[in-house]
Amino acid sequence: MSAPLKAAAEAGESEGATVGRPIVEVVDEYRSKGLPLAYSSALLPREYVVLDAPTSQDPIAVVKEILQPYQLTLLEVEGLHVVTRLAAERSVSDRAASVPVATVDEDVLAEVVVLASRYEFLRKASNSKTNISQHAIQALPNFGQDPVRAVQRLPGTASGGVSAMPHIRGADSGETGIVVNGEQLLDPFHFRDYQSIFSIIDARAIDGLEVFTGGFPAQYGDRIGGLLLIDTIVPDEKRISEIGLSIFNTSLMSAGTFANGDTQWLVSARRSNLDLVLGREFGRPLYADLFTVLTFNISPHTKISVNGLFAKNRARVVADKDIPGRERSSNKSRSAQTWINWSQDWTDNLSSVTGISTSANKSTRVGLIDDPGKMIGQVADFRDFDVFGMRQDWSLQTAENHRWSWGADYKRLQGAYDYSGAAEYFGPLLSFDGISPSFTRDSDVSIDGESYALYLSDQWRLTPKTVVDLGLRWDKQTYTGLENDAQFSPRFSLVHQLGPNTDLRLSWGRYYQSQGINELQVEDGVERFFRAQRSDTAIVGLQHRVGDQYVVRVEAYRKSLQQQRPRFENILDPLAVIPELEPGRVRIEADKGFSQGIETSVVYDNDGKLGWWASYSLAKTSDRIAGRNVAKSWDQRHAVQIGLDWTSGRWEFGMAANLRSGWPTTRLGIDPAADSGTAAAEFGPRNAQRFPNFATLDVKAAYTVPLRNGSLNFFLEVSNVTDRKNQCCIDVNVVEDIAGNLVLNQKNDNWLPLFPSIGILWQF
Repeated sequence: MSAPLKAAAEAGESEGATVGRPIVEVVDEYRSKGLPLAYSSALLPREYVVLDAPTSQDPIAVVKEILQPYQLTLLEVEGLHVVTRLAAERSVSDRAASVPVATVDEDVLAEVVVLASRYEFLRKASNSKTNISQHAIQALPNFGQDPVRAVQRLPGTASGGVSAMPHIRGADSGETGIVVNGEQLLDPFHFRDYQSIFSIIDARAIDGLEVFTGGFPAQYGDRIGGLLLIDTIVPDEKRISEIGLSIFNTSLMSAGTFANGDTQWLVSARRSNLDLVLGREFGRPLYADLFTVLTFNISPHTKISVNGLFAKNRARVVADKDIPGRERSSNKSRSAQTWINWSQDWTDNLSSVTGISTSANKSTRVGLIDDPGKMIGQVADFRDFDVFGMRQDWSLQTAENHRWSWGADYKRLQGAYDYSGAAEYFGPLLSFDGISPSFTRDSDVSIDGESYALYLSDQWRLTPKTVVDLGLRWDKQTYTGLENDAQFSPRFSLVHQLGPNTDLRLSWGRYYQSQGINELQVEDGVERFFRAQRSDTAIVGLQHRVGDQYVVRVEAYRKSLQQQRPRFENILDPLAVIPELEPGRVRIEADKGFSQGIETSVVYDNDGKLGWWASYSLAKTSDRIAGRNVAKSWDQRHAVQIGLDWTSGRWEFGMAANLRSGWPTTRLGIDPAADSGTAAAEFGPRNAQRFPNFATLDVKAAYTVPLRNGSLNFFLEVSNVTDRKNQCCIDVNVVEDIAGNLVLNQKNDNWLPLFPSIGILWQF
């Protein structure tokens, strides 16, 4: 039996075809496990339920058994098992009648062939992407049990381990969008002012991740990096409840149905425990979030879902616990995003999704630096944003070989910034490039405007082995106050089947990203918006399947970056608590840039008992500044990722290792022309040197104890289990030597140290 069939069989034994359950849910469950099933929704309304418990163990036979009382069966077409009607009509109430495998008449056969072709067409037309299952997210070690951190395991990503969002194929971390149940999140992270350490999404509440590292379709826009599509779990008639406790947070999750299964609900809530387990000298970080989904299945063709995502943060961060009060910052923020989706199947070929959303985000940040030997400074930062949105997406299957998609998106945006900052520098720091003895910044900015988007695409089955996707997108923002900044984005992708187990994929597209209403750079004295950034991206990939267990993939890409807006970085300390006040902060204005690389990976899955993967990436990303190429601060030439997931009985073990080139850094030295009694800083060429190679090994072990009502899952997770010192930044202080001369004392700081976490999850 193949791996998908075994997985489906296991699903059938645990949940599967229970009496009274809608057949469409059983079929969908098998499909999610990899069973090649296809059906028309008109043939499987929710009123068709399992009448008798099936006696078969084989998943295909199980489905045939539960379909028999309704005069339905499965017909294999092009490797798919398609639900269709039998030629002979029988009464549905005739449960005792024997229904043999009948020959389907020619009209029904023609209908099934078209249906199978459409199903296969939609499967192959999807652009190159990676799916990360909920099982993989749960089994692998992820700092803070954060689902978004699972993306850091993919080839082509760069991360130091502090921020939850990685750099995808050379893109800045802010150039990747996160879409949950069809809605893009405005602010998807806790502690955005402190490296966005955690996402606001509970891993237990989601069904998995669909990750586009490039080449995403015209339906999605306003991002030039990557795209994360997240769908929440869909509960069946059995209620699911969980209570979790770990060093990072306490979590509650419950999901189920009522009204005869026509209404589904999901509630997930988390509260951080970091303020309880960390000492006061490290600050008192606190975060909490609440996610709710209520879905009404009004009819087999109509569904309405109401989503709510609420988050709040409170943090007091102390930069150096050995010198209390030298550098500290406090932050409070809260956000609320709600959206309603109406999904409608107008016919078997025409469907639409209509969405209405609101977003609100408020934050307060105050900070102080009091280091008499170097500088003093303070900041007060207040921000408030509100967004109202409407969108509509349509899909039409006009023939066997064409599937059209089109839609529109409208947003009304309002925002306000109230910022003040000041700093005064002493002695040697005045020699830093661009540093004046003191500065003061005050910004009071209000924003009001709209954004619009239209798109059209055609997924065209050119030949039985070739599918192309042609798309065009148009975006426009008025809140930026820029003229002639509408963006047109043509896109093209192709999938060609070279053989039964080998696919060739090609993609080219133009992608734009406007400056978000919450991304004005007032902390660095910038009070205007810049033009939308542009990326022209080309991708070529080859994927080969070896049996049921191995998948080998090779992909090459190149991005040409234009209209990059200025960005600000800290040369010495990218993890600074109050980054805009730090010396060595520079403004980077690139004429253009590029990212390119080759990624290879091998994935092995042995029926869910043992899985491993390995990948190697060769990449380069840089800016073109003043006529020369300068490596971006997250450029990594070589990267190796290795992972393992092994299950044996009640035990599960996960391991993930990352080895990569060190990120670029800028040399800091002493100006030889300086007076003997002073210490003057002198920077070398920007990003011309590199930190040592980065390496980390994370492990996770879990043990499950079955109970009469549910189970207990105990887990231990250790990040950077070898406690390797991976250098990230430089801390500079001014000290006196034995002769009384001022000198610059440099100390290397590191990424995350060894960090253990234990937890328990009660499922009932």
